[in-house]
Parts: sequence; structure tokens; C-alpha cells
Amino acid sequence: MLAKYNSGYDLLNLQLNQMPEDAIYFKPVDNQWSVAEIIVHLADSEAHGFVRAKKIIAECGGRVCVYNQQIWADNLFYSQMDYKDALELIRIIRRNLSKVMSLISEETWHNYIYHPESGKITLLDWIQLYNDHIAIHVQQMHRNFYDWKKANEQEFV
Repeated sequence: MLAKYNSGYDLLNLQLNQMPEDAIYFKPVDNQWSVAEIIVHLADSEAHGFVRAKKIIAECGGRVCVYNQQIWADNLFYSQMDYKDALELIRIIRRNLSKVMSLISEETWHNYIYHPESGKITLLDWIQLYNDHIAIHVQQMHRNFYDWKKANEQEFV
């Protein structure tokens, strides 16, 4: 699971490198995120996850707070943020946290926190959630790219 976690940034970077810049900023519909906004969202999620994972490791049994991802996207100007900076933040967070997780004991993987909506989350649960989170959004990026190509299909004929 740690190897998959370590590959999350590379997976995102690979997807972005396969898309023209216009596709990265394309919004399929007004109320859906562009690929750029997805990357900014992932950076904020990774920042939350960074603190949560460190709390699991260092303060087993602690509580964490929730955040509303859409309110963050709206009020923190996701559409105007630099997705490349967000991607770099993801890379740094994952590299730092991976180093920490490579040093912990086997028992520490069973440490946990309490999340107000999800209940008890162990470090093993946490890493699976964050591995899945990247995969879910990569699928969303694929759908956006497909929709962009359909919207611009006369250019590809």
C-alpha cells in the first residue's frame, strides 16, 4: 500500500502530461470541476491527510475535523489557483509522509483517529482512503478529457 501511495503523484503527473492545457481548464458543466480544480482539491485534501496521518501516528485516539470540499473550492478560488503549484504540493506532502511511514513500526499501522463522519480510522484505513482518492479523481480527469475531446472533435477529425 505504501508503494501505491508513493506512486500517486506520478499517476497524476502522467495524466496531466497527456492533456493539452485547454483540456486541463475545461469544465464539462458549470457545476463540475475542471482538471485544474481537481488537482487543487487534491492538494487541499492531501494537506488535510498529512495532518491526519501524522496525528494517527503521533497521537493515537485523537479527533480530527471535517471540511466541506465544495465550500473550499468556492471560497478558496480553486478556478484561479495554479494547478502546477498544487501538484508540487502533492509531491512534497507524499514524499515527506512516505518517509515517516517507512520508519514506523508494524503496530503503528493500527493506530487510529476519530473522524466525526467516518468514525474510527486506522493508519491502514487512512492510506487506503488516500490511494483510492487519487484513483477516483484520475477517473474524473479521464471523463473531463473525453468530454473536452467530444466538445472539440472537429479538431481531431
